[in-house]
Amino acid sequence: MFSGADEASNGRTGVHSKYGRRLQVKIANIVILFLTLVSYVSAEDRTVTIMADKVPVLELVAPAAAKIVPFKDKTVIQTTNMFLHVWPVTAVKTLDEAQAGLADVIKGDVLKFSASATNAITVAGSPARHLIGKGVEADDGDNATADIVIFTVGDRVFVACVHGEGNDASEEREPMLKVLQTAKLPRTQHAGK
Repeated sequence: MFSGADEASNGRTGVHSKYGRRLQVKIANIVILFLTLVSYVSAEDRTVTIMADKVPVLELVAPAAAKIVPFKDKTVIQTTNMFLHVWPVTAVKTLDEAQAGLADVIKGDVLKFSASATNAITVAGSPARHLIGKGVEADDGDNATADIVIFTVGDRVFVACVHGEGNDASEEREPMLKVLQTAKLPRTQHAGK
């Protein structure tokens, strides 16, 4: 089957060489598949940094194709199925304080907001509030629905909102909550600072 010259020249028997090569090819294919999957997953998402007073205060993960528009007081994350507004609320320290001043935070987008449901949820491992309700759009006065989440990350309070005419807010609820479940302190921050 194999000559002694083959064994002597490569230091292996023909059987071991044959199966060793197959194993190497299989391992190489697995590594290539793994690297492809890692690059595919990372290409699907992007990190969004929310700023307050020119300091990074929150990181969220959004789809790679998301359009990110930072404003002075908020950041807007726009995708094909969501138009998410995120405000760092610097003047408050608790969910209660943020909810009490909610009208002032969202006044550029939603006026006369009234929650018909308030649900306890968790964001970034901390208690948060998900308010579902109605109001009017600030830009044109049309009736609107809104989903608002008040949450904390570290020692900061944030408000996130999706809204729109008809049932737009309920259609954007799931993508909003998916993005908010990625909330964390920026890499340059530590809890409590």
